[in-house]
Amino acid sequence: MRFAYYLITKVLYYLLYPYLHLRILRKKECPLRYKEKLGVSLKTRNNGYLIWFHCSSIGELKSIFPIIDHYLKKNQILVTTSTLSSNQVFQKKYYNTKNIIHQYAPIDSPQIVKKFFKKWNPNIIFFTESEIWPNQIFYAKNKNIPIILLNARISNKSFIKWKLIKSSMNKILNCFDLILCQSKESADYFNYFETNNIKILGNLKFVVPENFENENKEENLNLQKKLIFIALSTHPTEEEFCIKVHASLKSQYPNLLTIIIPRHINRIPEIQKIITNTKLNFLIVESLDNFENNTDILIINSYGNTKKILKSSKYVFIGGSLVNHGGQNPIEVAYNNALIFHGPYVHNFTEIYDFLNKENIAFKINSEIELIDQLKAKFNNYQNKNIKEKIIKIGDEILSSTIKKLDEYIVNQ
Repeated sequence: MRFAYYLITKVLYYLLYPYLHLRILRKKECPLRYKEKLGVSLKTRNNGYLIWFHCSSIGELKSIFPIIDHYLKKNQILVTTSTLSSNQVFQKKYYNTKNIIHQYAPIDSPQIVKKFFKKWNPNIIFFTESEIWPNQIFYAKNKNIPIILLNARISNKSFIKWKLIKSSMNKILNCFDLILCQSKESADYFNYFETNNIKILGNLKFVVPENFENENKEENLNLQKKLIFIALSTHPTEEEFCIKVHASLKSQYPNLLTIIIPRHINRIPEIQKIITNTKLNFLIVESLDNFENNTDILIINSYGNTKKILKSSKYVFIGGSLVNHGGQNPIEVAYNNALIFHGPYVHNFTEIYDFLNKENIAFKINSEIELIDQLKAKFNNYQNKNIKEKIIKIGDEILSSTIKKLDEYIVNQ
């Protein structure tokens, strides 16, 4: 299996240039930096100890910010991510910060992997969650570079697939020097493959960013007169769902303002088309600084002001949960003492949602009428649960135990 994967990815290397150029045309790759995915970079590695962190999505990147910050004090840091949006989030936090570099993640082809490792020569590697790339893992193992899987998890869907190649997964997973699982369920999945060095330390997504309190609430006189409902990180069909909910509630709550923050802002024309077919008034904006008083729906076309906007509402639907995506991290929303509404598909954050459901902060809904009924009940009787201290305590314990364990593997302290 290993040889077959190696051979296939080696052959596919010759198709990557046209593939990446097609993605550039679709605005899914950076035209100036796409070669980074081919192992080519104009940036340079300084002499000394270098820690490589790799993650795929925005959520994974944010979850390791506190660990990056901890080790950035004394080390060079290389961070690789896969998406344009994750690079935007990285640049916002670390722009002009010394000793840290962002690169787009190398594609897992043998030719690219060799080029990438020759360029960066990392001293230790941290992959996150389910980021398991065989060519990179075996190359690092052959070079005796320690590899650690942070906040590790295996979804049930992935587990079913991986069971079919149990022997191969055993060889891949046992290349990791340490696997820090975010839950017992994931640890059980890893144990099925007879994996060594598994520890359960909890989900890093419980950790709230240090600067979260410093984000000011959006101030706007028109805003203060509104009853605000936010649809956060929405996926296809979820915007239409929330728009219909707004239309149903409008007569009873004429000051209702629904703010839609889509997971991917390149889908805004699609969302705009849906609203155009209704009688609702809408605007597309970057922030809440200016909007007309008769606006029903605001569509946010920037990621930069999300934290500020979230502080403007106590009622938030979190997307990726009515579709089989697995949900999005609700911790920052809960930290604002907002009530959370979500669909049934939150399997990527099971333990977090279980905690919030138990605390009556989060509420599962399956239909428009269920969300309408929940919002009516909460609009008429909002109760501030204030679980900040609980979240902080859980997050601090997970972060502290994780860093303590990682320190055993970091040579340059």
